[in-house]
Amino acid sequence: MHDAGRMAKMGCVSDDPATYLDAVDERLVGFLGDDGDLSSETVWRLHRFAVALSEGSMTPALALQDWADFYPLAAAFVVVHGSDELRGLYDQATVFSAVVGRDVQFTDADRVFLVALSEELEGYARARHP
Repeated sequence: MHDAGRMAKMGCVSDDPATYLDAVDERLVGFLGDDGDLSSETVWRLHRFAVALSEGSMTPALALQDWADFYPLAAAFVVVHGSDELRGLYDQATVFSAVVGRDVQFTDADRVFLVALSEELEGYARARHP
């Protein structure tokens, strides 16, 4: 269980993407734009991966193989920019266990989370990176 919502409410994570990503893995800071937030390219790539996973055209293991940074960057988006609803869905999803073990059974909760993630990423991208 991830408990992103509880962590965010308790102030355990920074609402600054650079600080959060640097705490996870300093090389992830390279995915930030000049404004210190996730770059437009990163947000749209996260969106494409979330859509492909939710539609079943990509497996969690393939996502890990193609772009291992998808998982920590998507988690960062959820924690820093995600709605309370998205954080709750993230906490119920098991797909992010693919970072640890490659044999993850994709669940309905994963699909619901990924659809919500793709919608929030698209909305965020359109608002911040038109």
